Amino acid sequence: MVTNLPMRAKLKWAEVVAARDPREKIRLMQEFLALCPKHKGTEKLRAQVKRRISQLREEVERAKKRRRGSRRGFFLEKSGAAQVILLGPTNVGRSSLLRVVTNAKPTVGEHPHTTRRPIPGMLPYQDIQFQLVEAPALVPGAAEGKGDGYQVLTLARNADGLIIMVDLSRDPVEQYRLVSSELEKARILIRRPRGEVEVLRRRTGSGIQFIWEGTLRDCTARQVVDLLREYRITSALVRVRGEVTLEMVEDALYGSPLYRPTLVLGNKMDLPGAEEGLRRLRETVQDLEVIPISCKEPKGLEGLLGEALFRLLGIIRVYTKEVGEAPSKVPLVLREGATVEDLAKMIHSDFLKNFKYARLWGPSAKFPGERVGLNRPLKDGDIVELHA
Repeated sequence: MVTNLPMRAKLKWAEVVAARDPREKIRLMQEFLALCPKHKGTEKLRAQVKRRISQLREEVERAKKRRRGSRRGFFLEKSGAAQVILLGPTNVGRSSLLRVVTNAKPTVGEHPHTTRRPIPGMLPYQDIQFQLVEAPALVPGAAEGKGDGYQVLTLARNADGLIIMVDLSRDPVEQYRLVSSELEKARILIRRPRGEVEVLRRRTGSGIQFIWEGTLRDCTARQVVDLLREYRITSALVRVRGEVTLEMVEDALYGSPLYRPTLVLGNKMDLPGAEEGLRRLRETVQDLEVIPISCKEPKGLEGLLGEALFRLLGIIRVYTKEVGEAPSKVPLVLREGATVEDLAKMIHSDFLKNFKYARLWGPSAKFPGERVGLNRPLKDGDIVELHA
């Protein structure tokens, strides 16, 4: 994304990162923009920094309102197996969906923008629940702050997954493109990238250390270290996942894009024109799962949506047991690829510290009660007995 920035601009960005006060950050970002050349290679960077300046200004204003006792924020505590944010333009049926598949009772209205605050509800699926949150409608310019856009997109960034909902009876492709465009501008990815990189700056120690969960492409670790030093980063942990380029490393210094697993719901299948709308939507979306529904015909919708989210988020349920006792009926929720070590960490740090071995029953066990170590991968439905 960024190439050949002047050294003065890179050093100015180092000052931005070091600043703690939002007003100071705003001032330094404006100075950075003055030093950043205007050409095609810096268009996205300049737009991104301008959006961040607008966000910081909004945060300063919200802080002032909170001190005056103004309206509460959009933050919602996570609950259940995962938090999934329901996004879409106005009048696509988000409130209706929340009503028929969860315990929430949002106001359903024909007029636009009925939902003004995020509304949570719990979607049951087998022996777990998903927290489904209806966000206020996204509007054009949301990534620049229009229509509470910053708050809505922050909800999306903090969630475990997203649902984009559209009305199949009225140009669903345009609605999908509106939502996906605003997410892209906010650096929220709805398709898994080929690679991800995270640069964790450290206040103490020296040197650049790497955590290799992938590989570098068309560059070397030495070049990454040299690039970071240009930004006055001499102590950091660099986590590399998938295939990562030098450009992606530099891009991450200005705020890493976040991937959020995403499902597309096409509502109002009961209306004329919906079949054609569904065909056009699937042609446009291609690699994302599209599920056609009708909130006016909700039979089986709860299970259909729960199963789709279970697959999308890569969830596994693991049941613990004590020696001589029956397994717990309440599962612990982990993600695909989790190990016995991840399970022990989730339960209590003492289990990990004093771990001896575990016994395993279920889909991943070679035989009932198999004795395994910390690095053993787990599968959905496994039963684990920890010994410490």
